[in-house]
Amino acid sequence: MVGWYDGAEVLVANAGALCYDTVQVAHDDETLIPNKIGQRISLHCRDSHHNTVIEHGSATFVKKVPIFVARQDLRARLASFDERSLRYCRAADGGLTYYVPNYLEMSYISRVMDKDPERAGFLLGMRQEWIDDHERAIYRYSKYTDEELNDFWDSLDLNPERIRETMRARLPVGINTVYMDTRNLWSWIHHAEKRLCLRAQDEIRRIRRQETHQLKKVFPTIFGDVNMPCYMASGCPEKKKCGLIELDESGKWALPFYKKSIST
Repeated sequence: MVGWYDGAEVLVANAGALCYDTVQVAHDDETLIPNKIGQRISLHCRDSHHNTVIEHGSATFVKKVPIFVARQDLRARLASFDERSLRYCRAADGGLTYYVPNYLEMSYISRVMDKDPERAGFLLGMRQEWIDDHERAIYRYSKYTDEELNDFWDSLDLNPERIRETMRARLPVGINTVYMDTRNLWSWIHHAEKRLCLRAQDEIRRIRRQETHQLKKVFPTIFGDVNMPCYMASGCPEKKKCGLIELDESGKWALPFYKKSIST
């Protein structure tokens, strides 16, 4: 997180007070401590989906993630993005990197090797293919967008910028991209609740978890109990369950333990 408004929770409390024709309730964070009117108004608006009140606050993150993770952010209801452009930025300076999934990391493969060398060998092959594909793509992208070729493209009546534009299509979605993401607080809550679900892709869920941890520190009233959707919605809202969370049958609340040990 690189940007936020320290007084956002006070602002949210006052926006809610205005809506309900209540006198201005907050001038500082003291009014947001537990059971104070500012906290009660903020939580009431959040939990009753009075979204516009929560939207008066905002936060900005800078992220470096693989393209397939970044695409999930495009599904945000309200967000502003600025991304490092390979149309203008050089890729041959070592700044173009790629993601390797945890099951292809050597630390994981080494653990498998101790138990099953044959399966570990299979994973080693997958790892090498993954690395080769991405290294080759980066090499070829850099090769044809090298500044030394600018005169060559000009001689063909081709704009070098045009070449960089189209050569980007050769890069796999595992290539890391860097961008700035600004949203109002309601949008951050909405996306967190959707992607903290254990059925969300692991890489996407981990990013949401990191964002939520940081938001909790800065906005403890509004984000203090933001969690997986089964905790927030009194039960699993998905038709297909993850099978990992125990639900209390009497009230369909998620119980604070898992059926098996997993990392969230």
